[in-house]
Amino acid sequence: MAKRNLAIFTTPSDAALAFYQAFEARDLDAMMATWADDEEIVCVHPGGPRLVGFDAIRAAWEQIFANDVRLTFRIEDVVTIDTVGLALQSGHEHIYQQDGTARGVAVVTNVVMRTPSGWRIVCHHASPAPPAAAATPSGPLH
Repeated sequence: MAKRNLAIFTTPSDAALAFYQAFEARDLDAMMATWADDEEIVCVHPGGPRLVGFDAIRAAWEQIFANDVRLTFRIEDVVTIDTVGLALQSGHEHIYQQDGTARGVAVVTNVVMRTPSGWRIVCHHASPAPPAAAATPSGPLH
């Protein structure tokens, strides 16, 4: 199993921020430093299969980072639920190419767990966001 450095993330938000910074930098070691070193972690990329375990998730990120397209993210509409040892963050990832071209929007959920070595991601699930729903008419029905 490939091991990662042991950066300490003192809050769930620190771990999530490091995740997106590593994604934008296409830095595999920094990405894997955000994840719990466990075989029960889960990752689902938009349109992809469910990946379980550190090695499977690392291999997927390695493949994603081999792509020449650099992406940037703007995270909006974040809802956070924090407990003593677990945090859930859900929102919308607005995805852009480095040149500013919009690539799309994903609905994302990150689950972050407090471990002996700080907060770590245990689940990242991103799915393509559906098109914005048409406004519901407010007038009487005919």
